[in-house]
Amino acid sequence: MKARATFMLLLVVLFWGLTFPMQKAILGEGLSPVFYNALRFAIASLLVIVYEKLKGRNPFRSLFNLRGAILGLFLTGGYVFQTWGLVHTTASKSAFITALYVGFVAVLSPLIERKLPSPMKVMALLISIVGLYFLTSPKGGIQFGDFLTILCSLFFALHVIYISIFTIENDNDEFEMLLPQLLIVTLVNSILIPFIPGKIIFSGGTIFTAAFTAVFATILAVAIQLRYQKHIGSIGASLVYVGEPAFALLFAMIFLGEGASPKETLGLVLMILGIITGSLSILQSKGNVSEN
Repeated sequence: MKARATFMLLLVVLFWGLTFPMQKAILGEGLSPVFYNALRFAIASLLVIVYEKLKGRNPFRSLFNLRGAILGLFLTGGYVFQTWGLVHTTASKSAFITALYVGFVAVLSPLIERKLPSPMKVMALLISIVGLYFLTSPKGGIQFGDFLTILCSLFFALHVIYISIFTIENDNDEFEMLLPQLLIVTLVNSILIPFIPGKIIFSGGTIFTAAFTAVFATILAVAIQLRYQKHIGSIGASLVYVGEPAFALLFAMIFLGEGASPKETLGLVLMILGIITGSLSILQSKGNVSEN
């Protein structure tokens, strides 16, 4: 199950990496980042409601799920600051800074969950964080987009940690937490549209990107997190998630022509080494599946 969970979360990371250049391309047209988020998560919410209806279930049975609402607030903070920050930085750099949540998870998880990571996972985290340092070391200081993305990484770290906590506590309540998250992200981003600069654009590219990310990087991703992350814990999951900027850089190079400097290349190599070390520690770990 741990091997399967690791593979499924790597699939999530691949889709997340692909979204960075896709979203950067449409945001470059002046599109409002919060309008885009609202559209993306509205589509995701509608699809989940339709799916539940087709299954003969009441889609609104979990509407007031408190755990889902808390996760939704963390997810909202992550996406608001990430997409807004992406307007002011490159796709690859946004992904690299977003991946700093690995470090935040390492610091916050033991405090919140009252558990300590194994020595091998600590080593893997240290390797990954050193790699992230080389990748995110900004030229000319931290810019506005970088600062927003750092805030996003903090919210995503809390989302990762509390997914592990809530799904371990309620093994049969995993997908009850999905729709509340999607609806809260939609609602908050809709409220923020007048306050964050950007245009409301209903172009083919905007709708396609919102729909693609709604299905693969939102519904599928969050569902997989809720189902599988508990089997490797928040720190174990963060070691898998650190591969996100590697995929983002690859896709940004292919679709946007972005490149990596020698320092960024070194960071990328170190991150891959961290992923391998972390994956080995997950597969070799024994005992309680909730071990961090």
